[in-house]
Amino acid sequence: MHIKKIYLSYLILFFLTFAMAHVLNADEVQDLPVYELEQITCTATRLERKKSEVAASVEIANEEKISDTRMFNIKEALVGMPGVLVESENQGYDSRIIIRGAGLKAKYGVRDIMVLFDGVPITDPDSLTRLDFVDTQLIKQVDVVKGPNSTLWGTNAAGGVINIIPKSPKEKQGGTAKITMGDYDTRSYHLDYSGNLKNSHFYSFSGTRKESNNSWRRWNKFDMNQGSIQTETDLDGETNWKNFFGYTDASTQLPGKLNQEMFDEYKKTGRAKETDGPWQYSGRYSEIFFFNSKLSKELGAFTFKPMVYGNIWSHRHPITGRINHADTNTFGTDFQTDYSHYPAGVDCTLSFGVTARYDDQNTDYFKYSEYTTTNNGRIARVLSDKEGEKIEIQDRKVDLYGIYAQESFRPSDRWLIDAGIRFDEINFDITGTRTETYDYASGKYVPASDMDDIDQTYHDFSPRLGITYKVNDILNLYTNFSKGIQTPTESELTENPDLDLVSVKNYEIGSKAQHNRWSLDSAFYYSPVKNEVVQVIHPDGDSEYVNSGKTEKKGIEISGTFFIIPEWDAGATYSYTDYTFDDFSEPVRQGSALLNFDRSGNSLPYIPENQYSFFTAYHHSSGFKFKLQALSWGSYYIDNANSEKYEGYNFITNTMFGYETKRFDIALNIENIFNKYYAVEAQKDTQGKVTYNPAAPRDFFLQLTYYF
Repeated sequence: MHIKKIYLSYLILFFLTFAMAHVLNADEVQDLPVYELEQITCTATRLERKKSEVAASVEIANEEKISDTRMFNIKEALVGMPGVLVESENQGYDSRIIIRGAGLKAKYGVRDIMVLFDGVPITDPDSLTRLDFVDTQLIKQVDVVKGPNSTLWGTNAAGGVINIIPKSPKEKQGGTAKITMGDYDTRSYHLDYSGNLKNSHFYSFSGTRKESNNSWRRWNKFDMNQGSIQTETDLDGETNWKNFFGYTDASTQLPGKLNQEMFDEYKKTGRAKETDGPWQYSGRYSEIFFFNSKLSKELGAFTFKPMVYGNIWSHRHPITGRINHADTNTFGTDFQTDYSHYPAGVDCTLSFGVTARYDDQNTDYFKYSEYTTTNNGRIARVLSDKEGEKIEIQDRKVDLYGIYAQESFRPSDRWLIDAGIRFDEINFDITGTRTETYDYASGKYVPASDMDDIDQTYHDFSPRLGITYKVNDILNLYTNFSKGIQTPTESELTENPDLDLVSVKNYEIGSKAQHNRWSLDSAFYYSPVKNEVVQVIHPDGDSEYVNSGKTEKKGIEISGTFFIIPEWDAGATYSYTDYTFDDFSEPVRQGSALLNFDRSGNSLPYIPENQYSFFTAYHHSSGFKFKLQALSWGSYYIDNANSEKYEGYNFITNTMFGYETKRFDIALNIENIFNKYYAVEAQKDTQGKVTYNPAAPRDFFLQLTYYF
C-alpha cells in the first residue's frame, strides 16, 4: 500500500475516533456497566498516572494477560504489541526485542532499549540487557513505552523503555505452587510464599526451575535455577521500603543458522538437526546475583525516592571464533525527588534527580580446543565448546552520570503538560592485549600482537515536551517531542573506536479512547536518527559496525479492544513502518579490497512494513477460560542492499484452554497450533549467502497451579 494512502487512512481513523467520542454522551457512558478499569503506569513519567494521560505510546501487559500464558519467556507478555517485534529461537530466555527499529543490530540480549525491573535499571551502562536473571513466574505487569525516553531514564533509552513489574509481597499473601509439562521434555517448577509481620513488614520467597531439551534442533537445550527474596515495609502510609535479592544459574545452547538447503528440509520435516558453518557449539552460561533497595518517603510537599542496585554476573559465551569468559560487576544509584507545588493555583509536580552507574568487566578469550580443518588449514567444524589456549584479555570500565528534571503541570482539568531535560555523560575505558585472533578471511587462528586502548567519552542533552488534552470522558489526544541518545556498545567500540553517539528525535501525535465497552489507541510518529549504528554482515559470520549518516523512521500504530460481553473481549493491533537509510555508504569486502556502496533510500532490513495480530479471550464466572491469538509478520528485506525479501509469516496461532477456582488453575497452552514451519529471521551477507533462524514447530504445555 502506498505510504500516502496509509497516512490518509490514519487521519480518517483519527477523526472517526474523535467523532465517536463526541457522539457518545458522557452521562450515558457513566450509566453503563464498567467492563475494564483504567490501567495505571509510572514508567513513562516516573509518576503514577493513568495510561490515557501519558503523552506517549504505551502498551501494558496486565496481570490477566500474563496469567493466561505460561510465561516461559518475556516474549509471551509482549507478542502482539504494535511496534514491538519480539522473537525467541529456543523458547528459553534469549528473547530478541525491537521497539520501532531500536535493538535491530543486537546479536543477543536486548540493545538500545532501557529495561527496568520494578523501576530499577537492569540495562548495563553500555546498553546491554541480559534477561537471564528475570524470573518470569514473578511478573505481574509489563509496561512498554515506545520511542525515546532518555529525558527520564538516560542514555540507552533511545528506543524505548520496558518496565518488568514483579508481584509485590504486600499485595499477595499465601503461597503458589506451579508445575508445567510440555513437548520436547520441557518442564517448569515454581514455588513461592508471601507473609507479613504486624501488617507492616511483608516478605516473600520464591524458587523456579526450568528446563527443555528442544530436540527439534540439535544443540538447543536450556535450563535455569532461580531463587529470590523480597521484603517490603509500609509505615504510616508515608514510608515504603522495598528490597529484592535474586540468584540465577542459567544455561542455554544456541543453535546456529540454516543455509538454504537446510531450511528447505526444515520446512518439509519440522526438524533442523544441522547448522550451517563451522561454529556448532555457541551458548550462554551465566551465574548472576542481583539486588536492589528502594525507599519512598513523604515529607510535606516532598517525596524522596532513593535507590541502590547491583548485578554481579559471571558469563561464559562460546561464539564465532572464540570463547568468552567474563566477570562483570555493575552498581548504580538514583535519587529522585518529587515536589508538589501550586504556583498561581496550578497543580504542578517537579521531579528531579541524579543517577550514577558503574560497570567493571574483565574478560578472557580462548580458542576452541577441538576442531577439524580443511586441507588449507581453514577451520571446518568445531567439535565441542571446550576452551583451549587463552588468546586475549580485556578490561572494560564504563561509568555513567546523569542529572534530570521534569515539570508536570495541569493548567486546567483538560490539559496536562510534561516538560523536561536531562544531561548524561558516559565514559568508556577499554584496555586489552591479544596474542592470537581468529582471521575471518583465512578461517584460521593467526598470531597477533595488537592492544586495545580505547578511552571514549560521550555526553549530550535530552529534552522532552509532552502535551495531553482531554476532549471528554472518552477521548484523550496527545503530542510529544523527545530526544534520545544511544552509546555504542563495548563490542562495537572495540571493532570500531571511531563510532559516534546515536541521536534519535521523535515527533509523535496520538489518541487514546476508552469507552465502557471498547478502547482504541493510535499513534503516528516520525523519528529521524543521526549516526545510527548499522551492522554490516560479511561472509563467514563476521560483522562490522559503522555509523550510517542518517536514517528516517515513520510509522503508524493502532490497537483496539471490544467487550462483546463482560466476560468476552476481542481485539486487534496493527503497525505500519517506513524505515529508510537517508544517507548510508556500506563497506563491502571484495577480495582484499574494501569498497563502499551507496544504500541511501533503501529500507532497513528485518523490519516488516506491516505487522498485525488478532486475539479473543473469554473468562466465565464458572472458572472456564479461553484465549486465541494470531500473529502476522509481513515481508522484509534481508540485507542493506535490499536485494531480496523474506516472506515473513501469516497467522501463527497460539491458544489456551483452562479452568480456575480459588485454589486451582489448570491450563493447556498450544503454541503454533497449525504447525507452520517458518523463520524468525532471514539474513543475507554481502556476498549473497542467505541464512535462516527457524521457528519452533507446534508444541503443547499443560500447567497446573495450586494456591495455598
